[in-house]
Amino acid sequence: MYRMDTHITVKTLLKSGISRRQISEQLGIHRKVIKRIEQEPEDGSGRSVHRREKKLDEHQEQIKSFLSADWTAELIHKRLEKEYSLKVSYATVSRYVRSLKSSPESYVPMEAKPGEEGQVDFGYLGKFKCQDGTQVKVWVFCMVLSYSRYGYFEVVTDQSLETFIHCHIHAFEAFCGAPRLVRIDNLKAGVTVPDFYEPLIQEQYASFLAHYGAAAIPCRVYTPEHKGKVESGVKYVKNNFVRGLQHRQRESLASELRVWTDTVANRRTHGTTKRIPWEVWQHIERPALLMLPELRYKFYHVEERKVTRFGHIIFHNNYYSVPYTLVGQMVRVFSDGTLLRISQQEQELALHHISEDKGRYVTQMAHLAPHKQPHTEEYYLQHLQEQIGDAAVQLMRLMQKNDPAHWKEKVRGLLRLCRTHPQQRLAQACQRALDHGLSSYRSVRDICTMIEHSPPPCEHFEAPPGAGGMAHDLSIYDRLGR
Repeated sequence: MYRMDTHITVKTLLKSGISRRQISEQLGIHRKVIKRIEQEPEDGSGRSVHRREKKLDEHQEQIKSFLSADWTAELIHKRLEKEYSLKVSYATVSRYVRSLKSSPESYVPMEAKPGEEGQVDFGYLGKFKCQDGTQVKVWVFCMVLSYSRYGYFEVVTDQSLETFIHCHIHAFEAFCGAPRLVRIDNLKAGVTVPDFYEPLIQEQYASFLAHYGAAAIPCRVYTPEHKGKVESGVKYVKNNFVRGLQHRQRESLASELRVWTDTVANRRTHGTTKRIPWEVWQHIERPALLMLPELRYKFYHVEERKVTRFGHIIFHNNYYSVPYTLVGQMVRVFSDGTLLRISQQEQELALHHISEDKGRYVTQMAHLAPHKQPHTEEYYLQHLQEQIGDAAVQLMRLMQKNDPAHWKEKVRGLLRLCRTHPQQRLAQACQRALDHGLSSYRSVRDICTMIEHSPPPCEHFEAPPGAGGMAHDLSIYDRLGR
């Protein structure tokens, strides 16, 4: 490839009207090379620009449409291979995608009304020493009101959902109200699936915000400009607060951060608004925030469980009942250490007190199938009266007196005899049992069997005169002994 000065010389000679043959003779360059240089376009600096046609140029519009839908280079590569049968490497597609993204995007400033929006994020502050000499990773939770830039900062050691919600509660109480919208990053704690257009907000986080009358708006993935106010707040904590610390001690970090927030962060003149955040919040934004509810939101740990074939879910080595129709299905379990709430599709199915024992079945009778639920005394009295009669009712009272622990089993046995014996026979058997002071199910069953197999009573029969020797009057034998 010829040097750039050769290209410039050829271009200059051609513009002077010198033929390609003469230039070839003077510079010792083949005329085909001179012709190619002549046909090359020029950029604004006068240098010739030669761009080789790329393999993906013919699919450029399709790739741009994928990029507009927030597709990654990996997904675009798989789609091109599948639909267009392109034999191209992922690295090639990735470079081509970067070349299409090279032009900077123009962003529109996002203005918010007083009390309308708060932005939330976590920022990593580094490792801090504890009193026992160990080190612990520390993050800062940051919530900034978009209108006043009034901020709340809290030191945390994890980014769990429980920590996330508790920090929100503390921020709302520090603001003396809640914003109507909370713009969050695509954190695992707040957003289950990062999707800007149809985000799947975790059920408990949505329930928490609803308790305060607020709603969440997740940011688009890899677009920090959508929450630039809180991004700036996190950077301000790192650059101003953390760098100004004399001792990186974990125990004193929280108190020092509170002092810095009240005396520096919220009292300075903000670089963008040119106003003091505390003054704007105090006079304008604070009255516009939503009023806090009387009671704090109560946090529940959320887990999923499968209903066993016994109609129970397993939680902390115990078994808790749910309606019998849910056997084999998945349900959600909410626990706060005292109560256990079980729900499905946002509908509460059961509420239990958490047992401190192990291996215990905690069952609500209403969750059992109707034919397996225990019946009341009135139920048995009614059915005995209807199916057998008064004797069976009296026999049940005797069973309750003689065997108060197992009388229900005996009564169920009496009712089961109705399937094999008629009502009249059962009533007669119950009466005979009462007459003999018997109160067991087996006695009634045996009496019914005896009545069933005993021969019918014989009627009085008088033999006619002269019907044979068996018809003679036997009273003559009494007279013979006199």
